[in-house]
Amino acid sequence: MKFSLIGTGFIMPRHAQAIIETGGEICEIINDSQSETAWKKMIETTKADCVVILTPNDLHFEMALKAVECGKVVLCEKPLAINSEDVKILEKKPNVFSVLQLRHHLIAKKLKKEIVENNKYDIEMDISVYRDENYYSGWKGMKERSGGVLFNLGSHYFDMLLYLFGDAKNIKTTLIDDKTGEGIIEGENYSCKWMVSTDAKRDNQKRVFKINGTDYNFSSQDNLSFENLHRFVYEDLLDGKGVTPSEALQSIELIERLYKNENL
Repeated sequence: MKFSLIGTGFIMPRHAQAIIETGGEICEIINDSQSETAWKKMIETTKADCVVILTPNDLHFEMALKAVECGKVVLCEKPLAINSEDVKILEKKPNVFSVLQLRHHLIAKKLKKEIVENNKYDIEMDISVYRDENYYSGWKGMKERSGGVLFNLGSHYFDMLLYLFGDAKNIKTTLIDDKTGEGIIEGENYSCKWMVSTDAKRDNQKRVFKINGTDYNFSSQDNLSFENLHRFVYEDLLDGKGVTPSEALQSIELIERLYKNENL
């Protein structure tokens, strides 16, 4: 399978490595240094089977829509879009997939088998990391571009909550600002106290996912990309599988509700 990559940020080498490990071929890698519209010409002319989108979050939807309308398979880093209405448009298109690689983690696979629908689960989710001023001065610190801290840092974990335990029924957001959010999410059989923050001290970072008192550590590293789970995403892609827009939509709608502090 042939791939063209849009974006050359820190996540790009992880994708390139996964493509090579799964026997793929990279046709081109571009960024906006060529021009702001270079990606459009590339999508229209590339010989690649799949366009991989690794750009700032606000560009994901436009690029994904363009690529799929040009007949390409689309693999887009999370979040697929920062507006649920855009995701609903992509729902109607074939061969669009979102990168939510935490679903491939061994812990996630184990929990998926063990969680019982009729049991009650008390969950604590605390994703608190240190990010320096360079982070805040770039696009990730701009809510209009990133969607905010809940999209940028929380997407994987809110997706994991819904993937493992099901839909969120009631929510209460007790704090939300540019760096931190916290609150309560309740489903049919669970209650989750959550915090997502980029304002932790460097020596006090944590990625806590605790279920009924048992701590499940998905990563002790600075970023989930270092867990080398992207290979599984590409293996799925080669089999015509992946996280579809319909699946990605669930956590995107939840994050929108959390920002609005809005129950169903």
